[in-house]
Amino acid sequence: MNDGRELGPWFMVPPWASISVAAVALALLVWYFIRLGRAEVPAGRRRLRRASVVLLALGLAPFVRALSFVHPHEDRVGFAVAWSSVLFVVIAALVLAVVDVVLVTHGGLREYREIRRDTFGGGSGGGSGGGKGGGARG
Repeated sequence: MNDGRELGPWFMVPPWASISVAAVALALLVWYFIRLGRAEVPAGRRRLRRASVVLLALGLAPFVRALSFVHPHEDRVGFAVAWSSVLFVVIAALVLAVVDVVLVTHGGLREYREIRRDTFGGGSGGGSGGGKGGGARG
């Protein structure tokens, strides 16, 4: 009798594999966190990107737990909590990434306007002969 709650066979990632991959990911995140300290990175972007790096580093633990240590047949609540934590981290990181894209785009548009203004002149008409009374009539 199947009451709709049977999960069937379930594959778990071996702990040595998930922990190894998480350790490499953590090392890369730490490297990127340190690299963000350079002077070329604007302060606002640095804070935002460091927050996302810390969030992703914290999300590695529930990810490893969900992949290798919580079996849905033995601990359904723990399994759901682990994967819900991973989902929360992914959504939060996605929101931070979208905010970062918006800020970078806004900064790029501002720089583009400054370059255009410096190149073509400042005013809103820019050129000559485009306004009223500019031509000679005979």
